Amino acid sequence: MTNLQLQLAIYDHAPALPQAAEAVRRQVWIGGATDRATRTMIEEPRRWLTLLETTAPVADASAGALVSWDLEQINPGDAPSPESAGGILITAMDIDPAVEEEFADWYNTEHIPILSKLPGMIAARRFRARRGHTRYVALYHVTDLGIYAKPSWFTANETPWMLRMRRFQRNRTYFMFRSPDEAPR
Repeated sequence: MTNLQLQLAIYDHAPALPQAAEAVRRQVWIGGATDRATRTMIEEPRRWLTLLETTAPVADASAGALVSWDLEQINPGDAPSPESAGGILITAMDIDPAVEEEFADWYNTEHIPILSKLPGMIAARRFRARRGHTRYVALYHVTDLGIYAKPSWFTANETPWMLRMRRFQRNRTYFMFRSPDEAPR
């Protein structure tokens, strides 16, 4: 199977779910930016995430989005989004080109495998932007957004290699989303 294509868009209003004949998965999530001090979701201003997953590139459906990406999945190349999860964590960043190869090695051989084993992690995937705000995006489907504040997540982010790679990351952004059915009214 070819690498999956993912179109992510973040809005300041409830958007229509994007349409695509080639869609593997279409989802809308509700959430916001991540408070890095408390490792919780910033509830206001409220944000919406659309996720359109296909096996072939589709026309950009992100008109009116605050931030959007057209992504190619690079690790693992053929794993689709799970059908259900309690939440999605998104980390996006640029990396210094001088260490891009090492960054890929670290993410693929250490970071994704460690995070994939955390209790509550459903899927950990890495993407490269064909179009978008930053060059790399990681998408984590989890049973509960609280996983991000657990000691096991901190431990996974404190390896020597992780600390080295963090020095070369730029424009990092973090978002948290949950099912609209579970969002506070």
